Amino acid sequence: SYWNLNGIWEYAITKTPEKPTALQGEIVVPFSPETPLSGVGHILQPDEYLWYRRTVSLPQGFGRGERLLLHFGAVDQRCTVWVNGREMGSHIGGYLPFTLELTDLLPANTLTLELCVTDPTDTGSLSRGKQRLKNTGIWYTPQSGIWQTVWLECVPQNYLRSLRITPKLEDKAVHFHLEADD
Repeated sequence: SYWNLNGIWEYAITKTPEKPTALQGEIVVPFSPETPLSGVGHILQPDEYLWYRRTVSLPQGFGRGERLLLHFGAVDQRCTVWVNGREMGSHIGGYLPFTLELTDLLPANTLTLELCVTDPTDTGSLSRGKQRLKNTGIWYTPQSGIWQTVWLECVPQNYLRSLRITPKLEDKAVHFHLEADD
């Protein structure tokens, strides 16, 4: 089972890496703060920190006896995630999905998700495509923050994490590569 967390989150933009005590308003996830659909319309600067927060009450029985995973389709560019005040992990790179396991936090019925995102855009060394802070000519407006779907998923204690099927045409066969927990 899964639960889509797209929608209204709280946000703040700060000049320091300390968690803000108050947030500035609402942002619509999964839209970057630079886009009109996010409701923010702010280009994140290299010296700014973008904070997200959302509190969710889990449906009765959600995740009980199973593993609870938090998935991010993509967050641009550097991201640290806290759940119920506990740092759960971080990710660097704006194009790849990542997953954090929250099973240790169960049986909590309420989860407060917090993210801190930074994005140096063209002032850093990470891959950025055609994004530039000065978006003239062929350069695009930078995009930062959560820009792909966020969701919670319950999986069994032992589950198939990934499956890759590779054709072996010369052998008239296929090769299956399964990734699972012990």
